[in-house]
Amino acid sequence: MLLVYSDLFRRKSLLVMFVAWPYLTTAFMLIFGYAVGSPRVFIERVGVDPIQFMIVGSYLLFSIMTVVDDIMWRPIYDEQLGTLPYIVSSPTKLVIHYLSMPIPRFIASVVLGATAVFPVMIIFRGLEGLLIGAIVVLLSLISAAVFTPLATAVGLSLYTFGGENWRAINVIRPLLLIIMGVYYPRWLMQWPLYIVSSLMPPAHCIEVIQRIIAGLAETYTVLISLVLAISLGVLYGSPMARSATAWERKKLEVGVKT
Repeated sequence: MLLVYSDLFRRKSLLVMFVAWPYLTTAFMLIFGYAVGSPRVFIERVGVDPIQFMIVGSYLLFSIMTVVDDIMWRPIYDEQLGTLPYIVSSPTKLVIHYLSMPIPRFIASVVLGATAVFPVMIIFRGLEGLLIGAIVVLLSLISAAVFTPLATAVGLSLYTFGGENWRAINVIRPLLLIIMGVYYPRWLMQWPLYIVSSLMPPAHCIEVIQRIIAGLAETYTVLISLVLAISLGVLYGSPMARSATAWERKKLEVGVKT
């Protein structure tokens, strides 16, 4: 944490990027959306103003992507940096190492990214926006927590069977983020895509957030979605542990680059 936060505050451009990223992404999506469609149609279909929907979606994408990137890119980064031999030979379990690695940067993304959610929600909804912003931040924490086992399992499995290949990560990573429904509500998806999305733990948390800001949330729907998200997160714990063990065994057999 000391290393990550020292680097963050030393590099002012990175700090500015953390704060500005949700705004920039939202601006891009709105410009593109207004160019090809009508905001009135968006409100009729989704039930909420596109500015509110996109700023929340950008924040969720930013916070969740931080975790995914740290987990999926870290093995390549460690090998290129020359620290992987020490990580593999450490008494700390490999899966614990990679589970703990995204925590500092994720906390920073949640805190700094929330500077986009709270102002916009308060402007549009007053004091109610403060409560909605807090709910969004809380559910983003749950989203990242339940997504970590799946991201770890997918990332380390790719490294085990495909080698340290960044091209595979570049294909898988955006697909995972798109399927979650950050910018397109799951309740509007076609059934095949909806079923695939249902296998992604954070997709259920994201749907809860979107239903809350659209005024479509019901108590039983929220509870079922959260139970599904947590249950899937726990379920993917076993594949995560197996993929970490397989990758570590492979590194011990063939060695690592130095």
